[in-house]
Amino acid sequence: MLAVSEQTVARRYRRLLSSGAARVIGFVDAEPFGRQNWMLHLSCRPDSALNIGRAVAGRRDVQWVAVMSGGTQVDCVLRPRSIDEQDQLLLRQLPRTAQITGIEASSVLHVYRGSTTKDWRLGPDFLSAEEEQRLVGGTPAPSGRSVELTASDEPLVQALMVDGRATYADLRSASDGMTEAQVRRRVTELREAGALYFDVDIDERQFGLALSAQLHLTVAPSHLHAVGEAVGAHPAVRFCGATSGPTSITANVAAPDTESIYRFVSEEVGRLEGVAQVQVALVSRILKRAGAVVERDRGGS
Repeated sequence: MLAVSEQTVARRYRRLLSSGAARVIGFVDAEPFGRQNWMLHLSCRPDSALNIGRAVAGRRDVQWVAVMSGGTQVDCVLRPRSIDEQDQLLLRQLPRTAQITGIEASSVLHVYRGSTTKDWRLGPDFLSAEEEQRLVGGTPAPSGRSVELTASDEPLVQALMVDGRATYADLRSASDGMTEAQVRRRVTELREAGALYFDVDIDERQFGLALSAQLHLTVAPSHLHAVGEAVGAHPAVRFCGATSGPTSITANVAAPDTESIYRFVSEEVGRLEGVAQVQVALVSRILKRAGAVVERDRGGS
């Protein structure tokens, strides 16, 4: 497909993995299970944000955690596997934490970019239309069948979140007594239901994108979808979704410098009809991304 040998591809891929520049991961989408994804904004006492962020990052249902610039706010993405997990964190644990002075929880109502492999940006600069179709053609079309995530699925999901390229034999070893045939069948069922998808986590800093920012947009309801689609289509945007709460849309942007973020806000977002206000918060340190605990100073999401 890329007109290079398999040995060259394997060597370059191993280099990306060993350097931490990229990894393939499996994700569970909460929507097929009738569950919500949440964006949490935790206001913290001075000098406590890092410890709070690390504690939250230790939860399996939290996918992304960052300390924002200023050091008094922690942002995180919660993907609960059950209502009990959701309520445990939102209604019991966080409100009882003395170092947390405020909690804002926004439900993700609609995702414009950043949820499935359909969001991969390949484009004519990299692959032809035929090559792109060959690459994504193996993704199962959603079957429309409803599924329930069971206790026996949990070891499979956890293993795929660590390594999305794990073999069925690897997953069988990680499972609770399943055969390889059962593992293969269950993974296929979850993928066809749209409950399980695969993505590539990339460290943008190694590609010159040193900064990450969260943008919170206030948008007139009649323009919400058009603005969300436009923002989500921009190459700098890693995630874009409509949310409940005081603002309408949240987007995560990766950029080489603050000037690039300024131009994105003023020239791209600012020209969109219906946008009344834009709040920009720079990420200071990433503690968890794509389900994996990391320690990164100011930069990539």
